[in-house]
Amino acid sequence: MRRVGFHRGMTQRPSPAEYVPYFATYVDDAEDDPGSQLTIQAGEIAAFGQVDEAAAAARPAPGEWSLKEVLVHLSDFERMFTYRALRFSRGDATPVEAFEQDPYVAASEANERPLESIIGELLALRAATILFFESLSEAMLSRGGMAGGNPVTVRALWFIIAGHCEGHLRDLRARFGEV
Repeated sequence: MRRVGFHRGMTQRPSPAEYVPYFATYVDDAEDDPGSQLTIQAGEIAAFGQVDEAAAAARPAPGEWSLKEVLVHLSDFERMFTYRALRFSRGDATPVEAFEQDPYVAASEANERPLESIIGELLALRAATILFFESLSEAMLSRGGMAGGNPVTVRALWFIIAGHCEGHLRDLRARFGEV
């Protein structure tokens, strides 16, 4: 993917004051250049298309998510957090509610969808996410608001999206190997 926009390389990492401790692991799992990390992750996500449908819908243990459910969760999370970033980057300080991931996954009917469709949706979303964050100026990245009752900056949201995905990809690599 050709990189355009303000941020074509590393950006300042968010300080701990830009997000609550709950998100520290995600920020830590993000690289110094979240745009490049998101691009690399897209390639890894695409590779999961090699997994057969039965394996993609299988849960590794009761109560754990299938590959399809993890990928739909990544889409849901990325949409929610990019939406927050859009609002805050545009100066809209209206508080945004939290979302509970488990009911979203349960209602998604992910295991009834073709894996190709889930991956296609996530990759299209990822391309839009990358372009959106690369379009933001430093001033926009520094803006923030309240999400789920907690303060967060747009910059922190960018790092949180990249780090959140990285954690799930690490788990999927352990489960499926390099696909």
